[in-house]
Amino acid sequence: MEEDQTPENQLDVSNKEVINTLKKKNWKSYLKEFFMLFLAVFCGFLAENYRESLSSQKIEKEYILSLVEDLKTDTANLSFYIAFRKEKSVLMDSLAEMMLSEQRNLFGNQMYFLARQVFNEQAFFYADGTIQQLKNAGNLRLIRKRNVVNALLAYEKKVKVLEGWDENDNRTKSTFREMGGKVFNSSELNKTMDSEMKFVMPTSNPQLITDDFAIINEIAFQIHYLSKMTKGNSLRGESLKSDAGRLLELIQAEYNLN
Repeated sequence: MEEDQTPENQLDVSNKEVINTLKKKNWKSYLKEFFMLFLAVFCGFLAENYRESLSSQKIEKEYILSLVEDLKTDTANLSFYIAFRKEKSVLMDSLAEMMLSEQRNLFGNQMYFLARQVFNEQAFFYADGTIQQLKNAGNLRLIRKRNVVNALLAYEKKVKVLEGWDENDNRTKSTFREMGGKVFNSSELNKTMDSEMKFVMPTSNPQLITDDFAIINEIAFQIHYLSKMTKGNSLRGESLKSDAGRLLELIQAEYNLN
């Protein structure tokens, strides 16, 4: 009975070795599990970032394509705007010269016809839908090409300048409207537009209602001023159209849209 018993000190040594072995095994196991968990989380983080990157790039591309369409619309609108203002400037100069002429009584039909067209308008409608979405939603950051963003904002600023000059144009037309009744017969001027709102050349050679040259000269001055402002806006429109073209080329080059 006594021979089968293991000495107490030997049992203690054996148990300690087992415990130490288990500790070593558990430590390595924990480290491995921690590493695997860390790797899983890190890979998930990378995958999520990749998905977000793909999503952001897709949204950016959609915005860029929309910007391209807006710029093409602006270019077309500016073409009409420029052509209209160039022609109107010539017509306004002709009207002023006829009014100042000593033979103005011979030009009644033309003067009344052109006087009606002082109020004719071909506005430039800025296609700003995309840039407003980008700015209002704080998504300008999605446009990674900062040179494109800077050029886009500079273009928008130039549009605002043109719109400001158009407002000056409208104020000048208001002055002409207020003073026109001193020179033009209202009934005859009204006949220069038909029921379909189309301009009609008079055939009765209506006359100005005053021979006071000071009053006539004042009206002619406003018309000349309006003509030059209109011509100036056509030149600003041409400059803006060139900017739109360069911006289009920049976007197409940066995003390989050709």
